[in-house]
Amino acid sequence: MKTTKEKIIQTAIEWIITDDYTNLSMRKLANKFGMTTGALYKHFKNKDELFYQVSIRLSQQVAKQLVIDSEISAKDKLLSIANGLCTLSQKQPKLINFLFFNPSLNEFYQSRNHDFQFYDQVMLLIHQVNQGGITDEQFFTQIWAFIQGYLLLILKGVTNYDPRLVERTLDEMIRGSEN
Repeated sequence: MKTTKEKIIQTAIEWIITDDYTNLSMRKLANKFGMTTGALYKHFKNKDELFYQVSIRLSQQVAKQLVIDSEISAKDKLLSIANGLCTLSQKQPKLINFLFFNPSLNEFYQSRNHDFQFYDQVMLLIHQVNQGGITDEQFFTQIWAFIQGYLLLILKGVTNYDPRLVERTLDEMIRGSEN
């Protein structure tokens, strides 16, 4: 049986998938869930904490959706993740917008804590394909900046998803990480 906290997270996820996350307030969520705002604050100290917990849950769900063939190379696994995220951005743009761009993630990007299993999986692949000319952290920053930037361009309708571009860019980044 789900706890009240789990039910709140699930209700927030349902909102985020169907509406812009910036339209979600604690008051609206409490009304949708059928509780008072004060009762909601007993489970989450603020909206950032709620969004952070929702981000963790959604990243776990996305990681499961992006199951990768264990027999392929680390580079092909990274490529599969990038392509999967691009495809998902076309199918579920509100989810991707939240997952990559909600302000609760500032703490994660600044502290690099390990609440996000997906981050650890990507870092392992980064380590395997990095040619050693830069640190794994620097290489992650390059690749993640490309993926996030490309997703934002797709979400904003500036460009269309092109899997060949993703593959060429990843190849160039890997070659660029050489000594």
